[in-house]
Amino acid sequence: MSKTKSEQRPVGSPSPADSWASKASMIIPLMLFFILGMLVNTEPLVDDQSINPSAYMGLVAGRVVLMLAAFAWFSREIVRQFPLVIDRWGWIIGVVGAVVWIGICELGIERQILRGLSVSDDWLPAREGVDPFAAYAAGVPLAGFLLARFVLLAFCVPIAEELFLRGFLMRSVEAENWTELPIGKIGRRGVIAATVYAVATHPGEITAAVVWFSMVTALMFRSGKFWNCVVAHGVTNLLLGIYVCYASAWYLW
Repeated sequence: MSKTKSEQRPVGSPSPADSWASKASMIIPLMLFFILGMLVNTEPLVDDQSINPSAYMGLVAGRVVLMLAAFAWFSREIVRQFPLVIDRWGWIIGVVGAVVWIGICELGIERQILRGLSVSDDWLPAREGVDPFAAYAAGVPLAGFLLARFVLLAFCVPIAEELFLRGFLMRSVEAENWTELPIGKIGRRGVIAATVYAVATHPGEITAAVVWFSMVTALMFRSGKFWNCVVAHGVTNLLLGIYVCYASAWYLW
């Protein structure tokens, strides 16, 4: 039996399955990151340890494996929404962003402001600050952890976070049919949502987060290329990771 006119789907419009994949591809990779963080207990086995090394290794490796699997599963839909196009500006902003992030964090602006107001800065959250050179034995354990940690830091997180932020959040506050909204058409509400996200996910580095995310948002509007944002994010994270290991600045890890 042929479909009635009301049952027919307009040519070029996504099917229900396509619509689900369009939305899920923007959200699920980062969800996996946070869900694993809640499920895996990295609390130390004894009081004098900062973290449980084996559990932390499992958390990092698990995140890498599941996020890579999600990217592969949704790769066709991700590329449909955001064709693989980049230019030099992604690399440039990534390098500049790393310098800006490290410089602002080293200044400790938030803590200076609180101390100037005679307010304790103890409530500001801190990262796990794991020193892998102390937590893991030299050789395969240390090399394996560093490999997984840098893949997570410079590849998985940039893609997942940019998909969620610019692929979902900034577009969803602008339009009901947000999966079809070009990132260059994102408006004021999307920019505000991105700023709120930056603060909420980096409460101990508010100034650096607001400045850095604003830089990448400006890059997004200037170039109109989603993958420029991913490249900038990945380059910044890679250089940040190198700096952390070189300077033993584990509070930025």
